[in-house]
Amino acid sequence: MRAAIVSVAAGLSACTWLGPETIRAGRPAYNDAILSTSDEQLLQNIVRMRFGDSVGFLTVSSVTANVTLSAGAAVDLGIGPKQNYAGNLVPFSGSVSTEQNPTITYTPVGGDRVLRQYASETPVDMTLLLISSAHSRKDAWITLVRRVNNIRNPDFIEPPALMPDPRFEEIASLIDSLQRRGMLYWVRLGGAQAGIGMVLHSYSPTNAREVARLVELLAISKPLREGDDVVVPVRLSTGTPEPGTIALETRSLFDLVRLAAASIELPADDAAGAARYPERGPAGKEVRIRSSSTRPAQARVTAEYRGRFYYIEQTDELSKQWFSMLSLLSNAQVPDTGIGPVLTIPAGRR
Repeated sequence: MRAAIVSVAAGLSACTWLGPETIRAGRPAYNDAILSTSDEQLLQNIVRMRFGDSVGFLTVSSVTANVTLSAGAAVDLGIGPKQNYAGNLVPFSGSVSTEQNPTITYTPVGGDRVLRQYASETPVDMTLLLISSAHSRKDAWITLVRRVNNIRNPDFIEPPALMPDPRFEEIASLIDSLQRRGMLYWVRLGGAQAGIGMVLHSYSPTNAREVARLVELLAISKPLREGDDVVVPVRLSTGTPEPGTIALETRSLFDLVRLAAASIELPADDAAGAARYPERGPAGKEVRIRSSSTRPAQARVTAEYRGRFYYIEQTDELSKQWFSMLSLLSNAQVPDTGIGPVLTIPAGRR
């Protein structure tokens, strides 16, 4: 009876720490596995596109971890002469054990809905959020924006029709510099000008020249007085912009994946079966995805395909930023397939 009471008490007390301890031990592991495999899937899709193979995404829509608590107790009893069992019995022993049985649900992402989302231009608000959160806003601007007010930044260089306009990089540098110093903001406009807007605010006389040059490059109205705020609506459109607005043409997720695929460095024997691309424009020119016959020791992400390892080096900051933006955009563009990932642990006291 005492053994049974102690066993039940142990089981009940274990319930009080089982839930929190299971979360501490399991949540980082599940999160790390989901993030790392998502990165590997994205990189493998980039490689598959380079070889002209089909691409696809499989999302983790739910993770259900069922945790079972087991408690046991035992008492050794001796029968017969005491000298037969003296010193060999354990008066009482108890044990508490847990077992976790995860159930993971995957959802394939496909159909016309995903095609529309992956092949459509990235929305302006999402583009500007990615640019503002990037380590290098200039590089992010060059990566995500293909054209601003008819000033081109083509994916690939194909003379004479598609050539980079040097003014585009100058615009990216000016925006990066002014935003870094807190004089340029992207805001949500209200009233008749609903949408996203660029605001130049509180710029000192020492920065007035840069502001004037940016206004000139974007062909927008100059402030009536030097130092006045400049507020300009930003629209997602191609061709000639409306007067007093900034027209952006952004890249789609598929555009970025194609540029990344063109950056893969292949040995001569593998290059024969891969797609050929023209020279990359400024957006993907410095991105490097390397390949090796052996798994690299230091890599930001690695994916195995066709017997080779493809990876981004841990020291390649620009390629890492590119891939991080691609990963964020990929996750943001995945259609809603339900609530997930969900981790459910029924570890409460009964």
